[in-house]
Amino acid sequence: MKLLHSNRALALLLATASCAFGESAPAKPNIIFLMDDQRRWDAIGRIDPAMKTPALDGLAKGGILFDQAVCQAPMCVPSRHSMMLGLYPHQLGILSNGPGLRDEQLPCDPLPELLRKAGYQTAGFGKTHWLARGASTRGFEVRYSSTDGEKGAIMMSKDNPAGFKRYNDEVAPYGDGEEWPAGYLGRTSQVPEEDHRDGWSFNRCLQFLDQGLDKKRPLFLYLSFLKPHAGANVPPGYESLYKLEDMPVPEQPSLEQVEPCHATGNDRQEMYRSFWSQATKEQWQQMILRYRANCSWIDSMFGRVMDKLRAKGLLENCLIVYVSDHGEMLGERYYRFNKYCLYDNSVRVPMILSGTAIPAEKRGAIDHRPAEEVDLYPTLAAIAGLPKISGKPGENLLGPSSRKASFCEYSDRPGIVSFMWRTSERKLILTFPKDSLQKASLELADVTAGEFYNLTTDVREWQNLYGKPECRSARDRMSVELLAHLNGVALKKATLQQ
Repeated sequence: MKLLHSNRALALLLATASCAFGESAPAKPNIIFLMDDQRRWDAIGRIDPAMKTPALDGLAKGGILFDQAVCQAPMCVPSRHSMMLGLYPHQLGILSNGPGLRDEQLPCDPLPELLRKAGYQTAGFGKTHWLARGASTRGFEVRYSSTDGEKGAIMMSKDNPAGFKRYNDEVAPYGDGEEWPAGYLGRTSQVPEEDHRDGWSFNRCLQFLDQGLDKKRPLFLYLSFLKPHAGANVPPGYESLYKLEDMPVPEQPSLEQVEPCHATGNDRQEMYRSFWSQATKEQWQQMILRYRANCSWIDSMFGRVMDKLRAKGLLENCLIVYVSDHGEMLGERYYRFNKYCLYDNSVRVPMILSGTAIPAEKRGAIDHRPAEEVDLYPTLAAIAGLPKISGKPGENLLGPSSRKASFCEYSDRPGIVSFMWRTSERKLILTFPKDSLQKASLELADVTAGEFYNLTTDVREWQNLYGKPECRSARDRMSVELLAHLNGVALKKATLQQ
């Protein structure tokens, strides 16, 4: 089994990040876009040394780690639409994990199409989840999809039907989205790595790098895994990187201490509470261990792809992006699982920019700006040499920032929508009736509920200070800022055309 990389491999990765551009390298850097699903912001070794993620740690050491980055919505579909179109979910009308935009509804070029027009060879492997079923590949000239539904893509169900069935048979007891309690508890997988959906995407990516490159054009390579999202059926070897007795079990508040809140009654919470409130310490530790082991497996595949890219000379002039689409609560805050809320372990994401396109003086830096995933669109457009794109809320992550706080939104409950305004010290959440979004502008009078947290003294977000007189000044200032942001940017429907 191919396990984690050696120190020698990491040294090679860091050396690559500091090498000069070769004379034969294309003028435009290759762009390597690595993504996974539902990884917590702290589930990398650079943040938590208990995590075994040498490939991502190497990228962080050779690049910039944005330690305050957030997603735009704590759900796959709206989050990924935001990244690939550079707009907020409300600007796009994509508020929850429902159908995506059809091709004719796109307000601008998706990132793959933008880069294809800029002269890049575009190749995408693995999960997108920002497509309507039956949509085109949206700029990917080479497209391999581990889930069905994309017109023009090579799909695992057709390319490896026997392996696809073996995988689905193993996870059948895990329920919808592999997110039932059994999916979180998981098991050591009996399915070969290449028959996992992520393993198939990984191997097809390696195959493409050996056989499908267009050496006359720079490369945009998108590799996106479905894990560490549940279920936790981890290939053999990765669980042994962790000790069961070292796994933390989250302390729980009382229900009255943390609810009602903006996310009360959301997806599957009663099922989780009924199981995990009775679970043993060993079950909790096994769940945490397999989540971490899944992270390490994904890291190993990222590392092996980086090895291939290096061997092909594709890292000599490159920008490498790593990000996750949202976080995972892992049973914290009164048995809250998955991601359907605006609390930090759900909305914060690991985000790294690395490679030779990063100025030498910034490599190894930790950037504390309130970064957002919509920033990736203008950042990659600038790296590709495109003119500055107006009308989008994102900032170039390699330039200065004027943002006061970061924005996220949650709308997975009938009739209401909640918006977050976050700094590293404080967080405000305001909830509105969903029909109020039809107004020309929102006002404080429209707010139906609020939450306010001091993230310095209350990192677990258990103490809602919204109604406390001593917090009124800070709360009101952030409320004015959030309303100005909503009325000035987020509530404007996307009308861009490129």
